[in-house]
Amino acid sequence: MINDNDNPKNEKFDNSQARNEGWVIEYNNQSGSRIRGISYSDMQAWWHIAREVKRGSEYHQSALLEISDKERFAMEISCGPLSTPII
Repeated sequence: MINDNDNPKNEKFDNSQARNEGWVIEYNNQSGSRIRGISYSDMQAWWHIAREVKRGSEYHQSALLEISDKERFAMEISCGPLSTPII
């Protein structure tokens, strides 16, 4: 279940742009926040975000600040190191 209002860490992040790109951040208090593809697979969503982060997109960098450490680690294993500047 996707809950856009459930304790986001970064007030700059808004799921509406993500939805337009075909993915969202799913907030879950038990397992942590994670990226979910809605127009394509979760893995394709990871790759899309990783590419945009490497291009310097502040929006996609703010998405990385939202996800759990476990999700970010899994992304880095699949997509390579992802730096997240403090925004």
